[in-house]
Amino acid sequence: MLERLIFVLFALPAVVAGVAILLSTNIVRMAFWLITMLISVAGLYFLMGAYFLGVVQILVYVGGVAVLLVFGVMLTSRQLAPKLRPGPVETLWLATVSAILLLGLVLSILRAHTGMEPLPVPVANSPADIGHSLMGDFLGPFELASVLLLVAMLGAAYLARPKVPVQNPQGSKGGAV
Repeated sequence: MLERLIFVLFALPAVVAGVAILLSTNIVRMAFWLITMLISVAGLYFLMGAYFLGVVQILVYVGGVAVLLVFGVMLTSRQLAPKLRPGPVETLWLATVSAILLLGLVLSILRAHTGMEPLPVPVANSPADIGHSLMGDFLGPFELASVLLLVAMLGAAYLARPKVPVQNPQGSKGGAV
């Protein structure tokens, strides 16, 4: 009973923070909610007994990526907190991807409750075991996560690029003289 209560105390903030990231239009608030979600996920790792993954989650993601995101936004933004407003194409794309991910989640939950035997998960007792699992059994998801991080980095670089006004060859912004 206590374990379920602790799970809810970590899972609920993770879900709330994930939804808040999606609904927020302020980049700094998005970064705050991201840090909150990552800390909650680290708590879930600790609850499962994956202490190494919990520490890596806090050190790498919270300490590195999220703080780098906050400093990057603060140093490269012309405004203190620019607003993000998704257009109709982005909204449609987000809704489609979210529906596919939700369908996958629901199907995997239904599969777990229908009595089908889940695939065995290798036990990792040391960082070397985790490395062998990542480069062996879980190479596909590991590479998919690396591509996702690359796309996120390219998106951040695109958003942080300077907005330079376009000028004609004569150097004036107006019409012909």
